[in-house]
Amino acid sequence: MGDWGSAPTVLIFADSPEASAFASERVAATGGRIAATLPVDQAADRLDRQIAVDLVIVDVVTDHGGELDRLFDRIETGAAAGRFAAIVMIAPDLIDIASARIGHDAVSLLAERDEAAFDMAIAERLRASEPQLRDKSEAERGLPIQHILDEMARFVRDPDMVPSPDEDPLEPPRDIDDATPVEAALIRDMIRARRLRDELFGPGLFADPAWDILLDLTAARIEGRSVAVSSLCIAAAVPATTALRWIKQLTETGLLRRVADPDDGRRIFIELSDAAARRMMIYFANTFPAGRN
Repeated sequence: MGDWGSAPTVLIFADSPEASAFASERVAATGGRIAATLPVDQAADRLDRQIAVDLVIVDVVTDHGGELDRLFDRIETGAAAGRFAAIVMIAPDLIDIASARIGHDAVSLLAERDEAAFDMAIAERLRASEPQLRDKSEAERGLPIQHILDEMARFVRDPDMVPSPDEDPLEPPRDIDDATPVEAALIRDMIRARRLRDELFGPGLFADPAWDILLDLTAARIEGRSVAVSSLCIAAAVPATTALRWIKQLTETGLLRRVADPDDGRRIFIELSDAAARRMMIYFANTFPAGRN
């Protein structure tokens, strides 16, 4: 391109020639200027020396142990400090390791090497760094979180119980008694029915990852079971990158929360927030009244 002065500056850290080539090709295709393409073991030193960078891309397929942990920590703290935006592309078996250290909204976490998803992540990260475009609409994000809340509230019998626009949508509606917890078996039956539907009609036709995530976490909460990010990605029944995007958005909205694994510092668990859990109980109590018994 002709005007390098206006092009965003990109640093790439990768642990394979294929990863370096892929990231470099996609950055060039989207109009970025590559400041350097380096191996993972040089990432910390380069980030310390880099005066200004718009986007940092990390593409790793191998667990580099403590070195990888430190790189993820640098990415998280740098993004949180507003020094740069970042894209972290990982092999699926690194999902839990990356998720334990990366959660800032200026970092996109991808689990497949997909051109369309990667290009979209580059565009989103660079667009998000522009103040005039920080407040994206639901259509731009493609994640209608408020719609989920509205649909859940629709199942409450008394319309006066639905929160008004001035109320926090994640606070339990006023004047609603605590719903009797539903049995986890009922929720698991629903999940199995949804998977059977996918087998009969084909995957993607009825894709609803947010609801699948909420269902799985509701059942896990009743069972007293912790759910790792990698397991939740499987439960979402969509590609891992899509599942990670939904988990991130649902967490930022307050429906989900991150919980440290006390036995493994390289893993976190995801669970429902208390307000989201109560809404799920209200949904089931009003949709399956017999489930109260």
